[in-house]
Amino acid sequence: MENKLFDDLPKSVRLSTGKWVHIFPDEGAGYLLFDPIAEIELGHILFDAADHWIYDGELLLVDEQEELAGAITGHQQEMDALLRSLHNDE
Repeated sequence: MENKLFDDLPKSVRLSTGKWVHIFPDEGAGYLLFDPIAEIELGHILFDAADHWIYDGELLLVDEQEELAGAITGHQQEMDALLRSLHNDE
């Protein structure tokens, strides 16, 4: 799997829920998600060869998972638009 984060460096993301998450590249398996405030691991985002992702964990909401996957893949704007459209449909 090709690393999607710039220069294999960790990235910090503030989610729409207000939660901060650090994203760390794993050794080929995906990305470790870490909450720096609560100091707990939140799980992993894993990618297959076709760039499909899956969340391996139990602590994040679906919207949060989508946001993090978008931040990792660089499709943050598309994810933001999708999340807005989902919330507008409610």
